[in-house]
Amino acid sequence: MEYKYFNESQIEYASKRVLDLHLQHYHCSESLIRALWSVVLPDEELTTNIKRMVMPLRGGMASTMSSHCGGLTIGILLIGVVYGRDNVETGDARLAPALSRRFWKMFLEEFGTSNCTLLRSGEPGTEAPSRCGCIMVRSVRLLLNLFNNIYNEHPDLETIYAYEVDRSKEPCHEEVSPLKAKEF
Repeated sequence: MEYKYFNESQIEYASKRVLDLHLQHYHCSESLIRALWSVVLPDEELTTNIKRMVMPLRGGMASTMSSHCGGLTIGILLIGVVYGRDNVETGDARLAPALSRRFWKMFLEEFGTSNCTLLRSGEPGTEAPSRCGCIMVRSVRLLLNLFNNIYNEHPDLETIYAYEVDRSKEPCHEEVSPLKAKEF
């Protein structure tokens, strides 16, 4: 298995790109797929269908504000594109889900929740003028750092398969009163 590595200039490029797209009024899922695709998959075209497919993931999935942030969902989708299987005969059905659990764990460690409403209720950080912009920039860095950690540590597959995510400290998404999604 060949793992991906991203240098600091690639991470910085994707971080700046996601913020630029957000400032152009693209939503989280739209900004993240556009900013990360060319870095993670530089030899593959980001098609119109892919852009359209991820667009409804915005605003806590389908603009409900009550589910997972695009920073998490787009990261998981990109892990699937890189490490997911494309057929049952030769593909590894465990690798992409395990790496996704590790990313989810990192996301929760960074933000405490993946719930859109709860994430948006925090204050912006230094990365961007809005809370969502900060989350997007940090999500880019989390994902690319996950790839780098796997590349550098090169754990055996059984170690990767054992990755877990503990959501027991995360507030239950169904018990959060969602914000009303606003349009630009």
